[in-house]
Amino acid sequence: MKHGKQRLIGGVLLAAVLAGPLQAQDQPESQRGEIRDTEFIIRKDRVLTLPKQSRVFENSPALPPVSTTPNYTYEVTNYFLPLAPVALETQPFQKDFPRPETDQTMGIAKLGFGNYASPLIQLDLFPQVDPELSYGLHLKHQGYYTGPVDGENSAETHTRVRLTGSMYKDIVEIYGKFGYERDTYHFYGYTPQPETQVLADTIRQVFHTIRTQVGIRRIEQTEPFNYGASLSLRLFDDRYEAQETEALVNANVGFRANENLNGGIESLLAFTSPRDVNYESITRNYFKLHPYAQYIREGLQVKIGANVVHENDIVPNKLKEFYVFPTVFLSYHLLPEFGIYGRYAGDVNRTTYYDFVQENPFLGPSEQLRNAIQNFQVDAGISGKVNDLVNYRLGFKYGDFTNLHFFGNNAMDSTRFQLIYDNNTKVLEYHGTVNYTYDNAYRLDASLHYYQYTLDDIASAWHRPEWEAHINNSFTPDEHWTIHANLHAMGGIRAINLASDTERRLDPLLDLHLHADYAFTRRFSAFVKGNNLLNQRYERFNYYPVRTIQVLGGIGFKF
Repeated sequence: MKHGKQRLIGGVLLAAVLAGPLQAQDQPESQRGEIRDTEFIIRKDRVLTLPKQSRVFENSPALPPVSTTPNYTYEVTNYFLPLAPVALETQPFQKDFPRPETDQTMGIAKLGFGNYASPLIQLDLFPQVDPELSYGLHLKHQGYYTGPVDGENSAETHTRVRLTGSMYKDIVEIYGKFGYERDTYHFYGYTPQPETQVLADTIRQVFHTIRTQVGIRRIEQTEPFNYGASLSLRLFDDRYEAQETEALVNANVGFRANENLNGGIESLLAFTSPRDVNYESITRNYFKLHPYAQYIREGLQVKIGANVVHENDIVPNKLKEFYVFPTVFLSYHLLPEFGIYGRYAGDVNRTTYYDFVQENPFLGPSEQLRNAIQNFQVDAGISGKVNDLVNYRLGFKYGDFTNLHFFGNNAMDSTRFQLIYDNNTKVLEYHGTVNYTYDNAYRLDASLHYYQYTLDDIASAWHRPEWEAHINNSFTPDEHWTIHANLHAMGGIRAINLASDTERRLDPLLDLHLHADYAFTRRFSAFVKGNNLLNQRYERFNYYPVRTIQVLGGIGFKF
């Protein structure tokens, strides 16, 4: 009976379990998150009871005490061994690394000779034995011991000696220079006469120049603050009575606020003491201060500054000794191929007797030396770059000058020249330049200038050209050849002979130069130079024809 009830209850439970899934299949599936109706039954008559448990009140047994001061005994045995300590001698391992072959050389020497008895000797030394110290030596002598008029009476020689050195200390470079120059000319601007012999020694002119310079400058020019200063001395004299000493102090500071804005101050202090037949014990002082600020950004460049000058020349038409001239430069490139630029500036252009004889070596005694006052000058035009190969600039200049200098044959000796000054000169210049570079194998530099003068006291711009052109070509067809072909042209020069009060217009000059250099090896080469290859007997200065075709060849060494 008991077993029968158990079977009956088991069957009912089984049927309930099987019926649950079947009913769930018939009902629709509820959506996720749905709240369904549910009944909760709370039974208050249910009571939870736990059986009683007896509590333990017996204390834990006490453990035996632990001793904190145990006694330990150690036995130490000393062993004395009669052995000396081992001495180890160490030495770093050294390996010889061969110095790599480079093209760096310690010096260059050239030897050559050409017609007009023209030797060439040149030596350049620039050893680099210390990374913190560099120095160099330059020696050159080139002579033309015969010339276009009366052989040795028109000879010309040039000798140069120059020493340079630099010492690099942390962020600055301390440098120095020393040089000596000797230039020999002859006053051959005369017409040879068969019955009259002119001795070369009686018309020889010799210039001696000694110059030295010491200075300091910051090595890294990209720093926010830069500076530099130098002291220069020059002694000059000729074979007659002209002498000139000069001391120059240059100092400049610059700042860079950011990549677009920079500025600075440049200064020059000069003390010059010339002496000649017509004057002596003259001290010409000159001080110039040039502050400026510059802004560059995206094709725009603006530079604003001033030229503040004080000079003490005593001249008849002088109005003041202190000058303040504004300077402005502006350029803007809409595209790299095209842009415009403009410049306005006034200045006092400092001149010395040495500067004049470098321009005209046949200068004789002068009445007075004057600085040229540039009251203003405007320079404007267009410029650009085409295909990263061609750079061009076209523009004009217009300026107003006081005491601009010119040259005329001397009133006492027509074989020499004297300075002529104009009280007020206006100069209009049209100019254009083109630069072209092709694959480092060819380079062209060409320029053309045309001048118009409006004069005050004199009739013409004596010995200044009306136009001039320069075309320079450089070829490097391979690693052996280097070729230069240059053409210089000038015309419209008018000359005046103050001794005879006559004027003449000089023929245009056209001078073609050629220089070819062939390197047989990395150390040995040969060269040939040709001057005035069109065989023009032109005159740059009145009565002074130049040498016609001249060819000079030689060899060069690198060591």
